[in-house]
Parts: sequence; C-alpha cells; structure tokens
Amino acid sequence: MSEKNKSLLSQINHYDFELSWKLALMCKLDRSSWSFKILDKVLYMFEILGSGVPSLTFSILILPFCTTWFWFFLNISIAHVFDIFCQFSAKNMFKRPRPQYQDNEDMFFTHGPDKYSFPSGHCCRMTMFWYLTMCLLDKHLYAMYYNAAIVFYSIVIASRVLMGRHYVSDLIGGVLLGLMEGYVIWEMIWLH
Repeated sequence: MSEKNKSLLSQINHYDFELSWKLALMCKLDRSSWSFKILDKVLYMFEILGSGVPSLTFSILILPFCTTWFWFFLNISIAHVFDIFCQFSAKNMFKRPRPQYQDNEDMFFTHGPDKYSFPSGHCCRMTMFWYLTMCLLDKHLYAMYYNAAIVFYSIVIASRVLMGRHYVSDLIGGVLLGLMEGYVIWEMIWLH
C-alpha cells in the first residue's frame, strides 16, 4: 500500500475515532447523575433487546407451539443463525478492537469474536430485520407497525455509539452487512 493510501486511511481512522468519541455520550456523563442512570437503563434495555440471544431463543422456543406462524418463526430462526455466522466470520476477519473508552463490564453476553468491534452485530441484525420487515409488510396497510419498527431499529443502532460500544464506521459496516444478509435471506433462503 502506498504512503498516500496509508495517510488517507489514517486520516479516515482519526476522523472516525473523533466523531465516535463526540457521540459516545454515556462515556462522558457523571455516573452518579440521575440523567446517566435513566439513560443508561434505557440504552441497556435496547442493547439487550437488539441482541441476538433473546430473540433467537424466543423464535426457537416458540416453534413447537406455533401453528399459524410456524414458517415465519422458522425463517426468523434461520435468519438468526445466518446472521451469527456472517457476523462472527467478519469479526474474526477484521479483529478490530472495541473503543478503549467504553465500559466492558456491563456489556451483555459478549464472547469469542463478539469482543471485536467491526462490524457492529446489533446494527447488522437490526438492518437485516429492517430489510425483512420491508419485504414482509405493506407499508400502507401496516404503517403503525412499520413506523414503530423503524424507531426501534434506529434506537438500537444509535445506542451502539452512544454507549461507546462501537465506532461510527462499525455501524456503517454493520448496516452494509445487514443489507447483504437481508437480501440473501429473502431472495435465496426464505421459505415462502
């Protein structure tokens, strides 16, 4: 790689770090303040809800009891497994460390490749589900659900930088990987 390219990459990395640090609100608030405690609980709740562990567990556990929605939950379970495979592969390939300013002790269920930062698994998963939501729902018929889903996915994605878990570029990488996953799942894997 030429010196010019190395210089450009280091500048992009520097701007990425600076922007991520400016947005990492939870790393800067006074931990004893009431605003920190409330925001921390809300963002942590979205972190857990956006994690693959609870939703994969739910979609697998409900399968035997669900006759009407069986194929839907089977597809969602398959999508989760595909998502985990893609994320772990990408994280193992890039091995980018998480931001040093984040609090590792309160991270929910991180193990193996999940200790790496790029791409953001939550962003990847939320974007994949957004893509599948777009494919499954008629925007006009289910406008309220559609809008609620967009708000939920957006809060989960924003929480990753606000909590200092990821750099902005990790979110971008997660969104791009999630779009690819959503496309592959809907076009090639989804059992219609």
